[in-house]
Amino acid sequence: MRFIPLLLLSLTACSADTDSVVIELAPDVVSSIDGTLGVRATAFADRAPASGETISITVAYTDRNGTSHDILPIEGETNDNGVFEGTVTGLTWDGIGTITATLPDAAIEAKATFSVLDRTPPTVTITPPTNNQVRVGADVRITVHAKDEIGISQVYFEAGDGNFGRDRATLIASGSIDAIAGFDFKVPDAQPVGSMITLHALAADLSGNLGAAAPITVTVVAP
Repeated sequence: MRFIPLLLLSLTACSADTDSVVIELAPDVVSSIDGTLGVRATAFADRAPASGETISITVAYTDRNGTSHDILPIEGETNDNGVFEGTVTGLTWDGIGTITATLPDAAIEAKATFSVLDRTPPTVTITPPTNNQVRVGADVRITVHAKDEIGISQVYFEAGDGNFGRDRATLIASGSIDAIAGFDFKVPDAQPVGSMITLHALAADLSGNLGAAAPITVTVVAP
């Protein structure tokens, strides 16, 4: 893991020894799928590493919708090289945040910023018709449920393949994080009884990630 120094903040210390701390993040841009961030803080006393210093790492984190998310702090002591390392978890929303490393005994702190990019696809499910059956010549209503931590932008639906052809539709979901969309398609009068029709659904979130539902196969029965 490669750490990139972001910011050094040195304040007037209460301690006679430790006078500054450097905080480094790896990476400073986090994928929401992984949601973890490595933090390394190094304490110095007159430019020499300061070991045995109590250190606290806290996180202020807000997603792109303006909602703050609580992230557990981590604490420990600097080693013989003046370094404390830890991992921040739970960064799964697209947004920005600030890491603060505090040495309470010396009244010193350092800050570094990070961002989280939404790489998590929405979850999508299809509610099948009763008994997974559709009737020849019938108009069928299918419900698709799409959910995303940031918001759904569009829901896509497709019915059929092969001899049935394809019936496609798209709905705008207006950014809802929990969208339910209804789609209609018609079973052709000439569709053979006992044949199968496959239903597909896809959703896009506000970051452009795509998620697909598990396909559902329905059986055509007599009218």
